Amino acid sequence: MNYNEFQLSFWHPFGPHAGESMAEIIDRKRREIEANGWTLWSFAYRLMLNDWHKQFQTILSENVFVFCSEGRGAVDPARGGSLSRTVECRSYRFIGDEDWRSMPGGVRVPHPFQPQRKQRLASAFVVHRIQWPILRFQRFAVEWLSQDGKWCPNKVPSRGVYLIRPGGTEPMRAVSAVLELKSPYLAICSAESL
Repeated sequence: MNYNEFQLSFWHPFGPHAGESMAEIIDRKRREIEANGWTLWSFAYRLMLNDWHKQFQTILSENVFVFCSEGRGAVDPARGGSLSRTVECRSYRFIGDEDWRSMPGGVRVPHPFQPQRKQRLASAFVVHRIQWPILRFQRFAVEWLSQDGKWCPNKVPSRGVYLIRPGGTEPMRAVSAVLELKSPYLAICSAESL
């Protein structure tokens, strides 16, 4: 797989999450893909999902990847001593679609939520293949989309999920896994049955 053949993709910090190690997450998600054909991979709720969706409407390529960091120094948001509590999401909605659906059979989205947040939503990637472990590849320079809608050429921040494209001045950090996405690429998950 030639990972630098994309127009838009994502950078995603990856580490233990919701009480599972990185290996446990990947094993579970692979089983879900085998059972369902695709799965949802959650991350912190982002208001920029609609902005990202608009960017995807301008591309021709079907190659959309999520480059997952090596996870060095990553801590589980639901670790002991944290106020976050892991809750199973019950419903989802693809970005660009208004209809909420029940979680597909065999797909689990356990997600840590802060107790003070009334709205329990998580963002998610729509994943149809996981490459892990991956062979080392030449890391290429990327630009990342900031919250104010500007493409930044410098190094992608170490925290948070970012939309990226080829270009920029800094190579991306080391990668531990690559998720291959399928259209519509993004979804919102809810802890509520909607």
